[in-house]
Amino acid sequence: MQALTLRSDLTETLAAQSRREARPVDDIVSDAVEQYLEAQWRAQLDEELAAYVKLHPELVRTHFGAWVAVHDGAVIDHDLDRVALYRRIRQRYGRIPVLVCEVTEQPVEEIWLRTPSTGRLPA
Repeated sequence: MQALTLRSDLTETLAAQSRREARPVDDIVSDAVEQYLEAQWRAQLDEELAAYVKLHPELVRTHFGAWVAVHDGAVIDHDLDRVALYRRIRQRYGRIPVLVCEVTEQPVEEIWLRTPSTGRLPA
């Protein structure tokens, strides 16, 4: 793997933060990169979900009841067996964001959550 080079202002700030937290700079950088990559992953899946919603009317006609994998705005594979589909996708594409969902009547499942009341009415 290639070594990373950071701007000097970042290096100084990281060194100061490392001393304050009594943690190695490598740990702080690893945590920051992990958070960044998770945010990018979620953003990509949001894009794939938007593509799935657009594709949904056609998918209901062609793949109703099946599982589909959506990547880069297109269906890249489908199967009646979710696990088999997932395994093929991981084998073919590795660990990249791919939306895998079942084609049902509604493109997005509606979930209702009941939460306890505080007993106060909104002001």
